[in-house]
Amino acid sequence: MDRLTAMRVFVHVVEMGSFSAASARLGMSRAAASKYVSQLESQLGGRLLHRTTRHVSTTESGRLYYERCREILHNLEEADGVVSGLSQEPSGTLRVSAPTNFASLHLAPLVARFMRDYPAVKVEMVCTDRYVDLVDEGFDMAVRVSNAPDSNLIARYLTRCRHVIVASPDYLANHPAPKTPDDLRDHACLLFAHTAGAIWPFAKDGKDYSVKIKEVFKSNNPDLLTEAAIAGMGVTMLPTFNSSDAIRRGELKMLLEDYDLLDLPIYAIYASRRFLPAKTRLFIDYLKEHLSDPPYWDHVLTVRT
Repeated sequence: MDRLTAMRVFVHVVEMGSFSAASARLGMSRAAASKYVSQLESQLGGRLLHRTTRHVSTTESGRLYYERCREILHNLEEADGVVSGLSQEPSGTLRVSAPTNFASLHLAPLVARFMRDYPAVKVEMVCTDRYVDLVDEGFDMAVRVSNAPDSNLIARYLTRCRHVIVASPDYLANHPAPKTPDDLRDHACLLFAHTAGAIWPFAKDGKDYSVKIKEVFKSNNPDLLTEAAIAGMGVTMLPTFNSSDAIRRGELKMLLEDYDLLDLPIYAIYASRRFLPAKTRLFIDYLKEHLSDPPYWDHVLTVRT
């Protein structure tokens, strides 16, 4: 029996809660995965898993063995990562979770360059706006825009996500530009669907000027809000990573620039600093280097046409 493979199968079964999911992730048949674990139990002389038709769970001894197996496999992966890093030849599949719009606009070009520089690394990027469970769902890392990263995970700061209030020249030709946040009550507003309480958070000189707006249009897609604003449907609040190109082209104008709005950190999130594989560390370094702070998409706001 290949002891390391059996341990790896056992760890995946525990973490994914089923033989089917674990075998699919490992690229083997369910029967083969079950055989590895059975052989492991036979060699150890004790049951590691409680099995039902739909789920598996660890026995008491299985839980203890799982913790030791995971540590051994992580140490092995770290040792491989050291050699990989020293030889500057990282390899394997890097599984990344990232917000949909940010990934398509700004991570996709970086991933393409990264893979040209490191052809032995394959990247699987899952675009979703929910916070995935890195361990349970098998991700190496995630990119998140968040003011409060999970305290159980490691967060490395990459850059910032600034927000602005914008409207099109056509809309402003027919509506007076707001001079204060309160003026927005008289405007057609385009709302990001996840904005808590339909409140836009303004501040100035340490004072809160947040205002509850009345939306005429709502979407969970910043790209759609950008296009709606360009079409003259109303005023909206957008991250600059979505709106900076339209601002530079003159399709959108920034409003209420004297007030502070949302300014959220963008982090690279991963589960453990101790067991960080070389491919993950290298990709995070790559993101940090190329995103910069302030980010390049904010630079174009100083060269508007």
